[in-house]
This record gives sequence, structure tokens and C-alpha cells, in this order.
Amino acid sequence: MSRVVLKNLSKSFGEVNVVNDIDLEIMDHEFLSFLGPSGCGKTTTLRMIAGFDMPSAGEIFIGDRLVSSVEKKVFVPPEDRNVGMVFQNYAVWPHMDVFKNVAYPLKIAKVKATEMRDRVMKVLSLVKLKGMENRYPHQLSGGQQQRVALARALVMEPDVMLLDEPLSNLDAKLREEMRFEIKDIQRRIGVTIIYVTHDQAEAMAMSDRILLLHEASVQQLGTPRELYEKPGNQFVADFIGLINFLTIELTSEGGGISAKFLEANKSKPFRIEFGSKELTEKKQCVLAVRPENVKLVAPGEGYATGKIKKKVYLGNILDYRIELGREVIRVEAPSTTPFDVDQIVGIQFADYVVFE
Repeated sequence: MSRVVLKNLSKSFGEVNVVNDIDLEIMDHEFLSFLGPSGCGKTTTLRMIAGFDMPSAGEIFIGDRLVSSVEKKVFVPPEDRNVGMVFQNYAVWPHMDVFKNVAYPLKIAKVKATEMRDRVMKVLSLVKLKGMENRYPHQLSGGQQQRVALARALVMEPDVMLLDEPLSNLDAKLREEMRFEIKDIQRRIGVTIIYVTHDQAEAMAMSDRILLLHEASVQQLGTPRELYEKPGNQFVADFIGLINFLTIELTSEGGGISAKFLEANKSKPFRIEFGSKELTEKKQCVLAVRPENVKLVAPGEGYATGKIKKKVYLGNILDYRIELGREVIRVEAPSTTPFDVDQIVGIQFADYVVFE
């Protein structure tokens, strides 16, 4: 069993709190990503799971085994946690060939030579490095060196794999290729993976769930679709994908709730779904809408009227910038959309989120 449980996990360096009270259960065989901007605490959390950093508070379980507890004075060293670690800079030894690099953990564990060779060759085949076992790191590409680092972590048959921004040193095409390689390896061997990245596309493409962190605290935990379509706050909405924020005023009207743009030209009230449903007076909120959920219509048919300031052809879509009074919104429309620069248009929404 390779689930990981964090209970009230915190870490401080002096007076600076870098991880703040994380409660999390990572399921057996799950691919979970820690996502967030630099300095949000994602790598520190990973290092505490690995055993490289000691928490200031809280507990860590790997499987059913308590490996770290400040209160109970438990701290299992990294080599006894049965986790595999892949670092950002590969950390392969330049004086060892591929076979020796991958076999090194088994040598330290005093595994017999015949078993060692079988396990190394099996894992090299898994990461598509079979036939390269006698090459040295300087004879490998960046992607191949990253595969060596993966193989070295996998050869110990860990319960959990920890990956700290392992693709950030690769070029864009190779990075995309390696995303699928890592996900495919995880599916084949069924290992639990905890993955650190600041790249939202990487997290969206690979993860079963994403833990989004900001300023040492959890902002939202959910599937990629949940974070994209149902962001829990404005930071999540802004960090994941492209989005427009528009200032609106809500009014209780005729048994429902109507909204009106405060900054847009020729704005007229429109019906809106509002979470609390309790509105006794006018309330100012923020409406968040993805560019693909904005529909351009004739001026009289929209919730507000705007002027097209920019139009860019991107093949399958047109990327518009629409000036709505003092606000500008981005719209992604089908390439057959007939509107052009300087034209007056109306806007409607297919989907949106309202933040109080």
C-alpha cells in the first residue's frame, strides 16, 4: 500500500512560515501534483515527505507507517522510507556509465550481482534505455539523462515516487514527450507519484488531482477539470488557464438575481446564478469568465456593448480583445466568426463563476 497522508503539516524557517497546516491524503497509485508559483512551499513539502527536511509541526504517513511526527518524536531517515526521488538537475554521476548509475542504490543495499543485473536491465527497458547501459552521461541527451534518473529511482521498487520539477531543464518538445513517458510508466507499474511543478499545463496533462499552493497555504485540491471549471477563489481562477475578471453589481429582482456591469458601455441587467441566493441590497462582485465562454453577438443582443480592438488568427480560433468601457476582455471564437477590428459587438456568456 503506497498512500501518503499529511496531517497538519507545517514548516517554518525562523519566523518565516513556508508550509502552513496541510491536511492531505494521496491515494494508492495516484498521480498528484503540487502546483504553484515559486516560493509557495511545494518543494519544501516534497522534501519533508522524502525525509530531507524535518517538519515544524504535523505528521506524515507512508502507507500505514508513521514516518514523521513532531509531537511523537518520530523521524524515519530518507533511506528507510522506501521512496524514490528524481531531482530537477538529474543528479547523475558523470564518471559512471548508465548501468552503474542505475545500479548504485542496489549496490549500497548489497543486492546480489545477478539480481542487480536483472533489475537494472528490466528498469532500463521500462524507460527505453535498453542498449545504452554502457554510455556515459556526456554521451546522452537531456531527455536520456532524465530517464537515467527515473530508472535509478525506480530500480529500488519504491512505494512512492517523488519528482521535483524533473522536466524544467528540457526543451519544450522533449518536455511534452517526457510528460507522456512518465505517465505511461506510472500506469504500467502502479506506483504512487507526487510531482512538483510550477507549469500548469504540465500539471493539467499528467495529474489525477492537483494541490494548488500559494503563500504557504492550500488554495484548492481537485481534478484538473475541477480547478479549471470550478475555481474556489480568484487566485485559482487566475493561475489556471486564461480568464477575464469583470466588475458587476448584483440586484435582487423579481424573485431572482440580476447583474449589471459597472465599467462597461450600454450594459443592461441580465439574470445570473448566485451562490448565496440571499441578497437584500445591491452587492458588488467579480464575474470570472474564460475566453472560450464569451460569445460575440449583434450589439442589441448582448449583456453589454464593446468595441473590437484586436483580432488575431490562430488557425482553429480567432483571438479577440474587446474594449468594454474601462475594461478589456479576451475572447476566443471560432475562426468563422464574422466580426472585425473596430466593430461594435455585444457579449454573452456560456459559463462563468462569481466571486464575492
